[in-house]
Amino acid sequence: MIAELRALLTVEHEPHESIRPGGGAFCVSLRALVGPAGAPGEESFDFKVCSPAWLEYELDSHAIVEGRFLLIARSFDPQRIEDYVRKRIAQASGDDWHTIAGEIARWAQWEFEDYRP
Repeated sequence: MIAELRALLTVEHEPHESIRPGGGAFCVSLRALVGPAGAPGEESFDFKVCSPAWLEYELDSHAIVEGRFLLIARSFDPQRIEDYVRKRIAQASGDDWHTIAGEIARWAQWEFEDYRP
């Protein structure tokens, strides 16, 4: 089983291509909707795309900045970001969806991470 990217949006559900951060310092929260290739269903995985300038700004304000679920890019290029995310998702494979989602959850926050029925 493999995964596929169904959509890449902001967490407010706007197309990621609509984001045009001004200046060199940016940190944009994105949501990847991902499902098993060729099968119904999808789940969300959230992450941030931030610039080195944003990271410098944060480090000026805070002694430590946590980096989990954070991708670093010099510029906010929607196509490059989508290509990267699509590639990372395509690399996730396993015998079942839970295994695949767990692999993606190493770099993006899975909506069902820590879920307990």
